[in-house]
Amino acid sequence: MPPRATESGSTTAAERRATWAIAAMSGAGLCATFLLRPLRDQFGVDQGTERLPWLYTLTLLATVVAVVPFWWLANRMPSRRFVPVVLHTCALLVGGLAIGLSFVGDYAWRDHRWLGELFWGGYSALNVAVPALAWIHAVENFRTETAKRCFGRIAIGGTLGAVLGSAAAGWLSKDLHAPPWVGALVTAGLLELAFVAFCSSLQPCRELGTARQDVARGGLVEGLRVLAKDRRAQGIGVYMMLLGMLATAFYAAQTSLVGEGVAGARDQHIWLASVEFWSQGLVLLLQLFATGPLLTRRPSAVLLVSLPVVSIVGLSALWLAPAVLTVGLVQIGRRGAQYAFEKPAREVLYTPLALATKHKVKFLLDTFAFRLGDLLGAFLAVWLQRPGGGLGASVLAAMGVALAWIVLGTALGRNGRTTIR
Repeated sequence: MPPRATESGSTTAAERRATWAIAAMSGAGLCATFLLRPLRDQFGVDQGTERLPWLYTLTLLATVVAVVPFWWLANRMPSRRFVPVVLHTCALLVGGLAIGLSFVGDYAWRDHRWLGELFWGGYSALNVAVPALAWIHAVENFRTETAKRCFGRIAIGGTLGAVLGSAAAGWLSKDLHAPPWVGALVTAGLLELAFVAFCSSLQPCRELGTARQDVARGGLVEGLRVLAKDRRAQGIGVYMMLLGMLATAFYAAQTSLVGEGVAGARDQHIWLASVEFWSQGLVLLLQLFATGPLLTRRPSAVLLVSLPVVSIVGLSALWLAPAVLTVGLVQIGRRGAQYAFEKPAREVLYTPLALATKHKVKFLLDTFAFRLGDLLGAFLAVWLQRPGGGLGASVLAAMGVALAWIVLGTALGRNGRTTIR
């Protein structure tokens, strides 16, 4: 028989061991992705905003090529078999990236643009797959009542990993003056560390006795069928596209301002790592002290519109003071609102969907709808920079997207559960 929690609702020893092992796995995985993220962003700065449509086209292609097989396997294998395959494959590919980056030298992207583009697209797939592994494993092994007690700790473990990864990226570039390939090599090691944490979770997970005995069926076809019939799912799809469009608008502003205001590729890398560090540090503080109380005491619609509201404030700030410092502070505030408030509330939007299909619809929307929004946002950003466009037109267009996002988020929040229980 699986171990039971005590009458007071406290966790068992097996639940605690499984929770902390999966939290360590999530932390190592996010540490790996956030260690590489500032380097990916620096490549974007090097290429300039005019090439963002092509780069986001690569992102969408990488989603199709890599993420679709990922989820196909995830729906047909238990996590004990699936997770090691993905982690070792990702570590091997990142190790290959390290070899390729050794030829780039000190950020000499212009001479190896094809490698930078391959890195950009591959990172987009890695950034979807690796953070999902811990949650696939956790969902498979935890009951609902246990998840309510333990999943918050897993989320905090992941955020702590993101903080450490961002700090490590800055430390390697600023203090050690390490070439880019060193970060990729450390990332590969972190992915193997995530595998070690995964292995340490297997025994306590077996003691829980809750691992699934079957596999999901229907795949993308089932997700498309639900999406075609369910107006709520369609609304969430539009919501995700607006989320992606506005995220790309801010990324375009960051790319332009950092390219103009921060001289030198290494200094750009250090600056981008610093913004990620403070962003994830804010997320960690909010998760520890604010997310839980707000999720339980405020209507979900309030949290859903938190990010577009912060975005409008940020757009106003960029309009008045278009500077590197401004875009850094705005990005820190946006990411704090997104990961501590908007994203948890967004997950609740899927609860009315049938259990057997909602994760398939969620996959479609979190990947394809969001990445399509990215691509549309990139084309919009370039189009608005044409002669006669200017910063004012870009800000007004982005504000229009944010206002539409607020209206839709309010409607989705009101039509679902008014308060998260």
